[in-house]
Amino acid sequence: MTGLLDTKQCRQFFRVLSAVCLCCIFLTSAEVASQSNERGDSRENFVKLDAEIQGIKEEVLEINREILLLEELSLYPHGQQLIVLVSVAHDSPVSPDSLSLQLDGHTVIEHSYTVSESAALHEGGVHRLYTGRLRDGEHLLGVSVTGRKAGDRAFHQQRSVTITKTAGRKYVELHLGPGINPSAPGLAIREW
Repeated sequence: MTGLLDTKQCRQFFRVLSAVCLCCIFLTSAEVASQSNERGDSRENFVKLDAEIQGIKEEVLEINREILLLEELSLYPHGQQLIVLVSVAHDSPVSPDSLSLQLDGHTVIEHSYTVSESAALHEGGVHRLYTGRLRDGEHLLGVSVTGRKAGDRAFHQQRSVTITKTAGRKYVELHLGPGINPSAPGLAIREW
């Protein structure tokens, strides 16, 4: 055993932790409610009870954030993480409709863009398309994108490149913009 929890153990740990948090909330609420009944139902007691409940909610949300970070770390250790981002050049008439990403010949994600997502990309937004585990070494990254270019004409483009994964996180950006040929959009694959 390496000292790290496997995925099943992590999920069990998170379930137990969530159950403990919920029990604490219910016990605290019951205690405060019983104290409130003993003192009478004045407005001041209700305000105090509400403030305590809000504090408990904030603590539960903070615990939930920490649990999600731990789960992401257990599923995608920092040394083996691949993050693929999608961006569109600001002055580009290109709008993606769908995008498919393959790693070493296997499709890992397919995404269809909504009108609002395409608009956000044109305004400088970046879409986090994929986060996954990838071992060190060379890997074949394939991208297939369909969309609309100037004049509302459809386009389809495919590219494949070999990327080299080293220790630490690996970022890859898929950037759509004007190509060398003005009638065809360009798809650049940038490694960080």
